[in-house]
Amino acid sequence: MRIAIFTMMRLGPSLAYATASIFVLSMLLLESFPSSASAWWLHMTILPVMREPIYLLLAVPGIGIWSAMALLTLAAIFGIRVALQPQRHHRSGFIHAHIALIATGLTMGRAAVAQAGLSDFTLPQFQRGDWSFLPLSSSPLGTFLFISVFSACICCHVRIIKRTMSA
Repeated sequence: MRIAIFTMMRLGPSLAYATASIFVLSMLLLESFPSSASAWWLHMTILPVMREPIYLLLAVPGIGIWSAMALLTLAAIFGIRVALQPQRHHRSGFIHAHIALIATGLTMGRAAVAQAGLSDFTLPQFQRGDWSFLPLSSSPLGTFLFISVFSACICCHVRIIKRTMSA
């Protein structure tokens, strides 16, 4: 039972990468079927959670929408392997989980920012260009992803501490 719980906790980053891949898929669906209500529902459901990480990924030169989807899908599949065999993937599991934590944490930080275009002055707590207000309470998916990825990071740290103490 304990091993199954820890395996489920380690699957958190894969869930985050899979959600990001589904968000990219929703962008492709909107491009192909702009009047589809289900495509809009999917896109708007995941938008508060994956907007910042995906737009940052797509801003990298050479990363198109198809390559982003392929990268995210491969990261999700790799995360499943890491979750099932954590003893073989110590460092890569640590990196995998913490990149997902940074991405979901970035989303949670940006979701609390409200701005609709400041003209000549900027306050430190406001970011330029973010036009939406997405409080954390309105994004249960984002909160769930953050908690699941955070628990995977805790599992990585516990495993590292145990290895250090036994050596």
